[in-house]
Amino acid sequence: MEPWSHAGSPSSCPYPAGPAPLHGRALEQGLDAVYAGLRRRTGPVVAVEIAPGVGAWLVLGHREVLEVVWHPERYSSDPRRWNAVVHGLLPEDSPLLPLLGPRPTVSRLDGEEHLRHRRAMTAALGRIDLRQLGRLVRHRANALVDALAARGTADLVAQYSRPLVRHVYAQLLGLPEDAISTMDPLIRTVVNTLPGAAPAEADLLDALRRLVAARSAAPGPDLSSWLAQEAPLTDDEIAHNLLDLVLIGGESVVGWIGDAVRLFCARYGPAPVAGPGGPVPVLVEQALCTAAPVPNITGRWATADVILAGYRIQAGELVIPSLAAANADPELGDTPALRTRAHLAWGTGSHGCPAKDAARLVVETAVEVLLDRLPDVRPTLPDTAGRPSLWCGAPAALPVVFSATGPGHSGHGTAVPPPAVMDAPAGRRDDSATDEAAPQRWGWWNSFGGGW
Repeated sequence: MEPWSHAGSPSSCPYPAGPAPLHGRALEQGLDAVYAGLRRRTGPVVAVEIAPGVGAWLVLGHREVLEVVWHPERYSSDPRRWNAVVHGLLPEDSPLLPLLGPRPTVSRLDGEEHLRHRRAMTAALGRIDLRQLGRLVRHRANALVDALAARGTADLVAQYSRPLVRHVYAQLLGLPEDAISTMDPLIRTVVNTLPGAAPAEADLLDALRRLVAARSAAPGPDLSSWLAQEAPLTDDEIAHNLLDLVLIGGESVVGWIGDAVRLFCARYGPAPVAGPGGPVPVLVEQALCTAAPVPNITGRWATADVILAGYRIQAGELVIPSLAAANADPELGDTPALRTRAHLAWGTGSHGCPAKDAARLVVETAVEVLLDRLPDVRPTLPDTAGRPSLWCGAPAALPVVFSATGPGHSGHGTAVPPPAVMDAPAGRRDDSATDEAAPQRWGWWNSFGGGW
């Protein structure tokens, strides 16, 4: 079946007038309210329109999300199956394609190809020294608090969580911080599927390809070097996997920090947080349930006609498992502990997040430093606006107030920064021993005209 605006409303669509709009002004009331309304009207699966003329199935139920992500033989991660791609129904500059289009990366492949990419990424991420990572985060977090402590007000996204995560990613990837700062608006353009997402993606890939080429020639103590020297991936595949990491990983951590601070303020108000028995680790985990940093998985595609929760989904149709909606499924009950054990914020199955330990460490450390230094911090706006994207849970802003303190209160911000968070590869890979195939062209337009 084609997207519904091209082929009319399908007989399985639960809306007589067509799919429910899930773009533009329809998102202004907030995703939580949207999901709750759709669940009341249709149940755990609903036909939606994610852009003008682009149909999909949104999966809201916890049980049904598990059904989709645990069965890759029925619901593929490879967008080359997407009927909108196969039949050329999307314009070349569609802002959806950088996130949902074909890409040679761990999140966009199935079977043996997926395993090859996942093993490479897992091995490289396993090189991170978590103790050094924690020191890096603590050092940078204190420096950022030093810069705003005397003001009494701040935007925690623009002045704390985003620059903190940007600094950490610069260190992990081996990029100068000014380079990652230049990339930041491009990343947000892609993740929020804004106009200009396609050229923004091209610019990001160009920068990452140059990085991989540089690290192939001169490795350093960073993730890019380990992939360039050790991974059984082409340079182009490495660049695409790094792009995956910065697009979803970075923005989700930014949102997670803010969500954890909101939850702490709502539960405790001003309270001490120091010590291993403090509430921060528990609340950081619970923040994944109340506001999933990655609200929706960026696509699965039915491999054949299938029935899900009573609805007929045809081969090639886009299926979107909603992690945020699944975490709020009334069938889970109201017990916080149950919701924490059952949450799907990391994904699950073969495509579960491979970097969750590092991400959790970054968030816990960032929240602990902030609440220790500014114990009476509190948001000034309700958590209802500023999350207009289906794909990213980070708010556009998080204004807060707190009791001002003297500048440089901690002294940590001026201390010598910690060393790198991983060792450098011992030496360069022998290019003569590497079977480096010519990079496959994965532009979405190459999939048009049939086949996948």
